[in-house]
Amino acid sequence: MTVTESAKNEVAVTLKGGGYLRVSVEGGGCSGFRIALAKEDALPPDAQMITEKIFSDITSLDVLSDAIMDYKDDPFSPSYHFTPPTGSQSCGCGISFTK
Repeated sequence: MTVTESAKNEVAVTLKGGGYLRVSVEGGGCSGFRIALAKEDALPPDAQMITEKIFSDITSLDVLSDAIMDYKDDPFSPSYHFTPPTGSQSCGCGISFTK
């Protein structure tokens, strides 16, 4: 997974007090899968590091290997946005996709 500089910077600001950001794939969302984000205080033993502060599990990372994580600093709706993995379709919400 590629993480843009904008997303890295926002994660650094968000986690200023410490911790890590977990990125994972879960069933659900409007397209079948959704990307979930969670703050974790410690790294689990199976953590696969994406950046110094962002990690995933091996299964989710396999699905997201060619996805892009970005941060959109929209004044009305700032949020993380994901370009779905190649070969998948997204509904446009930025976190849901079908493989």
